[in-house]
Amino acid sequence: MTDAGESSRVILIPIDGSDHCDRAFRWYLENMKRDTDCITFVHVIEPVYNTPAIGMTMESPPIPDMTRVMEESIEQGKKLGQKYMHEAKSHKLNAKAFLHVDTKPGSSLVKAISDHKANVILMGNRGLGAIRRTFLGSVSDYVLHHAHIPVVIVPPQERQ
Repeated sequence: MTDAGESSRVILIPIDGSDHCDRAFRWYLENMKRDTDCITFVHVIEPVYNTPAIGMTMESPPIPDMTRVMEESIEQGKKLGQKYMHEAKSHKLNAKAFLHVDTKPGSSLVKAISDHKANVILMGNRGLGAIRRTFLGSVSDYVLHHAHIPVVIVPPQERQ
């Protein structure tokens, strides 16, 4: 416990460089922030696998090309983490940033909740309708239904 009687919360915020993530972080700062919070930023990188489409044959790219693309993704992920760490520091927040590599971002985030002992996960969403979400899938929808902690989903602003 702190002197103010508040215990520290671990707030997990997935980041991917989108406006939706920026909106969620701004919402946190304006509506939820406590001085004792520890922010855990998590960026999930999906590994590069080239598989042929059903009924079509394709030649896979050479392994060095796939390795280069993965290395570039990791470098971009590090820069993204640094951007959010800088932003957190400017607001005097205790923060950490992590990269996770997984083929399924939703399940990776649910695992990250346990790994990082998060108390709350806060994320933005794209505002897809039910039909588009059914066909395209939704990371926020997956997390909402599989996380065992409170989930805060910050929607996009209503269109005027």
